[in-house]
Amino acid sequence: MRERFDLLSDHANYTLIVQSLLRCPDPPDPALLLSVLSDLNSQSIESDARLLSDLILAFSVSGNPDRALSLLAVAQAQGLTPKSPAVVALISALGAEGRVEEAEAVFEEIRCEGLQPRIRAYNALLKGYVKVGSLKDAEQVFGEMERCGVSPDERTYSLLIDAYTNAGRWESARIMIKEMEEKEVPPNSYVFGRILASFRDRGDWQKAFSVLREMRNVGVRPDRHFYNVMIDAFGKYNCLHHAMDAFDQMRADGIEPDVVTWNTLIDAHCKAGRHDKGMKLFDEMKESGCKPCRTTYNILINSLGEQELWEELKEVLERMKGQGLMPNVVTYTTLVDVYGKSGRFKDAIECLEMMKAVGMKPSPTMYNALVNAYAQRGLSEQAINAFRVMRADGIKPSILVLNSLINAFGEDRREAEAFSVLQFMKENDIKPDVVTYTTLMKALIRVEKFEKVPSVYEEMILAGCNPDRKARAMLRSALRYMKQTLSS
Repeated sequence: MRERFDLLSDHANYTLIVQSLLRCPDPPDPALLLSVLSDLNSQSIESDARLLSDLILAFSVSGNPDRALSLLAVAQAQGLTPKSPAVVALISALGAEGRVEEAEAVFEEIRCEGLQPRIRAYNALLKGYVKVGSLKDAEQVFGEMERCGVSPDERTYSLLIDAYTNAGRWESARIMIKEMEEKEVPPNSYVFGRILASFRDRGDWQKAFSVLREMRNVGVRPDRHFYNVMIDAFGKYNCLHHAMDAFDQMRADGIEPDVVTWNTLIDAHCKAGRHDKGMKLFDEMKESGCKPCRTTYNILINSLGEQELWEELKEVLERMKGQGLMPNVVTYTTLVDVYGKSGRFKDAIECLEMMKAVGMKPSPTMYNALVNAYAQRGLSEQAINAFRVMRADGIKPSILVLNSLINAFGEDRREAEAFSVLQFMKENDIKPDVVTYTTLMKALIRVEKFEKVPSVYEEMILAGCNPDRKARAMLRSALRYMKQTLSS
């Protein structure tokens, strides 16, 4: 490191190195940070409070809270107090990983040192509790802020509103919005966008109208982010006329759609089977001056593949490359998926090999798409070969891949091998899910071994899987066939 920067080994120079990394728009390179730390240790340089603070901050924002914690311990052992931004970053990093107990312990250490935590520290802790869904703890943090005379800011309210909407407590969220107005912390469009996103993710897209009404009641104008969330909420639940109405209103409000807006609309129409409308929107996007991105082209490739319009698909792929956008992992995964579903396995394998040739590592999703495509056609040998290639590429099989493999054996009437996949899952600490057991029951029914289905159903319940409608239907089918056999 010293040779790389041609600097002397002292506090000031190492502080400059770390601060230069922190000033970059992207998080610091973890490997480079470890190199700095290794240099400090190898040269027995005892860091001062400023350098330790910067290192704690850098490791926290780079996603290595464990190293930041060890540096905090070093600082405390030397009787040094790290700066507030470093501690806040550490609390935030721990919360982001769901390690709220450790985040709270760091927070408490601030107070043990006789310091009063400020708003950013409270917000960092609050964010952790919201992430893990601990509403009670989030409310306690909020209450403690008020008792300690720390005034909540817009970020505080946004986080608590997030927590309430995630818990389905819309009225509590409304009370928070009213409190914001009373405390002269005006809610902005982003806060309402987060509420709307929460309802979208829970399937309550109809509440979009209530959110918009509440928003207008408090005098907040929707911004581009809010409209994008609203269009996405309507699109995800196939309410395309509402999505287009929101799009038109967005433009009427003088807000120009961005690439996210266009991608969301195009994707929603294509997924609803309205491929022509999707292509029309793509043309409108270009005419408006909005430049398509990789995501746009990936959506079109998937749409054309679903329609088996292979020549048009190749044209779009070439147009994408002509724009200087090279295919990424999502592109190749999409190609493997659409080729596989259409039985064009040679093309799917070529995409896989092409991806490897340019130095990209195939994803588990890609292999799942390939194994599943073989399974749908009962090509169990090809499915197991794809599985072996995946293992050879060092990719740990996911539950999706293994369920597809079970389905492949079941479709090929090889139920013994289907159950061997279940055994593999148990031996490798991969928890079977309801799809696993349902697919196994389907495999047994296919080979008319109805008497074994109830035991699989029972094992599913004992394993902690709640039977869904399909699983219950499999059991009823097996019992009906058994009854018919006995009566005949």
